[in-house]
Amino acid sequence: MTSRSQVAREGRDKQLYDNGARLVAGCVPIDKQGRRVLLVGSTKKKGEWVLPKGGWENDETQEEAAARETWEEAGALGRIVGHLGEYEHKVNKRTGVPDSVFIFFEMEVEKIEKEYPEMRKRERRWFPFEQAKAIVAKKVMKKALEQCSLQGA
Repeated sequence: MTSRSQVAREGRDKQLYDNGARLVAGCVPIDKQGRRVLLVGSTKKKGEWVLPKGGWENDETQEEAAARETWEEAGALGRIVGHLGEYEHKVNKRTGVPDSVFIFFEMEVEKIEKEYPEMRKRERRWFPFEQAKAIVAKKVMKKALEQCSLQGA
């Protein structure tokens, strides 16, 4: 990422959907040496910790969307080193269509910036891997963490 915006993208005019499901890209940002994961505070539920993620837009790849969201929400920069899977979230029992599909990648964090787009909206914090797995709010995030290289390392 050569030039980074200090303003987070907003709105859903470029948002991608698949048969009604919103496509969401995110990262498991890791510190491999310290066996830690960088989590961000949810803007919807106070006190809840989540992985950085957000809408995949039509002018970027999945990896670019995941890296952008990690930059915007956590101020973290790094290398995408693996695809961790795609996970359906909130499947409608009647139609079988998920509300959203989360696509997660593993990012080895190389730099944490002091200033980033959502620094006034969210807290960010490093957690030991096992603690991160225990406290993330959504099942799809637990599943992504279970696929990352820190699992069983």
